Amino acid sequence: MMTDNGDSQELGKRELILEGALKIFSQKGFHGATVEEVAEVAGVGKGTVYLYFGSKTDLFVSVVEEKLKELREIIVERLKHMEGAYAKLAEAIKLHLEFFKESREFIKVILSDLSGLERELDERTRDARSRFVEVLTSIIEEGIKCGEFKDVEPRMAAYAIEGAISFVAFENLVNEVKTPSIPDASQLIDLCLNGLCLKG
Repeated sequence: MMTDNGDSQELGKRELILEGALKIFSQKGFHGATVEEVAEVAGVGKGTVYLYFGSKTDLFVSVVEEKLKELREIIVERLKHMEGAYAKLAEAIKLHLEFFKESREFIKVILSDLSGLERELDERTRDARSRFVEVLTSIIEEGIKCGEFKDVEPRMAAYAIEGAISFVAFENLVNEVKTPSIPDASQLIDLCLNGLCLKG
């Protein structure tokens, strides 16, 4: 039986490998990166990488899965003690933008050449993406029930907002904008929320 300390060590190794993979994949893309390079950056042997991940594809998809889960956890934790759908949705949009700003390597991974693994990436990350959209959907449903938002289709609105945030984040990366300005962030929030809010 593995001790708690052993569990922590195993978890630590997996996290080191994922961090190393994020760095290498962001620099070289999926096809240009090798498992050997990931192992070197992570400070483990190549065989250790394969103990945790069955293939380079498995490792790549796991990186994307973990980052999507991290984003959802950050937003859920921050919104836990907030009141009001408008405030919650504005905060979720801001946190999403901040996450992408601080995770530029992750965006580079997503924008890299993914030919040949689109299907597996879609299948493996579908649940993580869906869980994030569910957070936005629940906020919009709350806003409709309490009269803050118009009676729209909540999930469609959630996907529209998520898409707008992702587009801004990707545009900033492509144009090498290192820090989205506060006005840009506030304008996106206003754009998304003005489409939902009832006129006072």
